Amino acid sequence: MEHTATFEVILSGTKGGQPIGPEDYDIKALRKLLDEVEVLLFPNDRKERPVISYTVEEGSVRNIFRTGIQAVAQTSAVLGLVAGAGTVDVLEPRTAKAIEAMQHWAQETDLAFTLRTSLPGSPELRIDRTTHYLRTEATSVETEVYLYGRVVDAGGKEKPNIHLQVEGQGQYTIDAQERFLEGLEKNILYHRMGVRALGRQNLQTGEIEKGSLKLIELIDYDEHYEEAYLKRLQAKAYTWLKDTDPDQYLNDVRGEYGA
Repeated sequence: MEHTATFEVILSGTKGGQPIGPEDYDIKALRKLLDEVEVLLFPNDRKERPVISYTVEEGSVRNIFRTGIQAVAQTSAVLGLVAGAGTVDVLEPRTAKAIEAMQHWAQETDLAFTLRTSLPGSPELRIDRTTHYLRTEATSVETEVYLYGRVVDAGGKEKPNIHLQVEGQGQYTIDAQERFLEGLEKNILYHRMGVRALGRQNLQTGEIEKGSLKLIELIDYDEHYEEAYLKRLQAKAYTWLKDTDPDQYLNDVRGEYGA
């Protein structure tokens, strides 16, 4: 069984002139916080994440989340990165949005948020009305992207979309028109597909904003190369490589480097 650790979000401030406590924290605000904490702990694939247990304690309002130590360590690193850089522009978009949400709450409610973990030497990140953990405008651009993965869901009554599970990156939701999905000749569910889509990419991190994607086309692809095709390419290349000295060619490419 994986070892666990805790991630805390401590709310401090006053209500009616008195320090706030757990009894002052409404479930509507808690529900919003739970969504953002889940993203901070598991920014990519949340469907297969381990259990996140929750308790609340006095000390203003101590929201304590316990889960696998690896996720907590990664979140601790994020806190250190943001605290050191003084900005959320260094984060992938969804993680940046989670911290940005707390910044908006701090500005709207005059509450302060302190984020920390139970790991030794873990940094703390304080968010209040004096901080500015908001993404810089124009940090992302619209771009065309190609993604390859397994379709785990397709359709939807109000907002048709395709859910694509990409190995090592988690799940992407790609908006698709209903008539496009209706017109597909074969069922794409649980098939491995390529997706060409339009979305937004963070200029600093290179990350694709997962909620921004709109489908352009689906691409059938085979993960395994065709041996006959590879041999044809090799035969074609042989006509101009046969008289080439490999050592001389490499020296020409390297130039004077290392000489």
